[in-house]
Amino acid sequence: MINVLWMYPDILNLHGERANAKAFEVIGKKLGLKVKIDRLDDLDEKVEFDKYDILLFNAGQLKEIEVLSNVLKNQINDLKKYIKDKKIIFVTGTTGALFSNNIQRLDGTSFKGLNIFDADIKEREYVLGDDLYFGFKKMKIVGPQIQMIDIDIKDEKPFGKVIYGYGNNGKGDEGIIKNNVIFTNTLGPVLVKNPWLLEYLFDLVIKNKKLKVKKKKIKYDLEKKSLESCEAFINKKLENK
Repeated sequence: MINVLWMYPDILNLHGERANAKAFEVIGKKLGLKVKIDRLDDLDEKVEFDKYDILLFNAGQLKEIEVLSNVLKNQINDLKKYIKDKKIIFVTGTTGALFSNNIQRLDGTSFKGLNIFDADIKEREYVLGDDLYFGFKKMKIVGPQIQMIDIDIKDEKPFGKVIYGYGNNGKGDEGIIKNNVIFTNTLGPVLVKNPWLLEYLFDLVIKNKKLKVKKKKIKYDLEKKSLESCEAFINKKLENK
């Protein structure tokens, strides 16, 4: 059994990212895996980290990120143990700020994240929207980016290398990967548009738990056609630059 905890779905609910949770169920079933998804809705509820293999944090607003940072700091040692145990955290959009150091708001105020990533965040004056297309391992990942922050990842390892789009701050790096904590700016929902990335997350759990399972093979024909269409559109934009 692969156990997923969907973190604060009524708060982290921007850009249709709720479908990422459904993707765990649908793709897991197609792969022949037993996947159980629980929701964590109550800010006062203690997170039972040891029960779960994957924590899903979808995109949310910075004002909500500050609230969640204060909540999760009450269990920061448990969270760090979860990460040390090589368990998976998957984070999208502006919620990447939650795991960073200092978050600077446009109004001059700032707050501290969870300091999991050595990265600093600045809220953007203008929201940037465009396609985001990048490589990770042998995968190509594509989706929209609606960027409300600039991210200085310092010496952290980027999750991917940008082929087209803005990424963290327009300098070619996309997201962060640290241990099995993965953050991407890609929306979409990203796990619906790129199910091979979700299969990669499942593989991490299978390896970590030493599960004896035989996955079914999925061709992802529809999703690959969608990727090819996006690639063709993006290549035209690159040609016209």
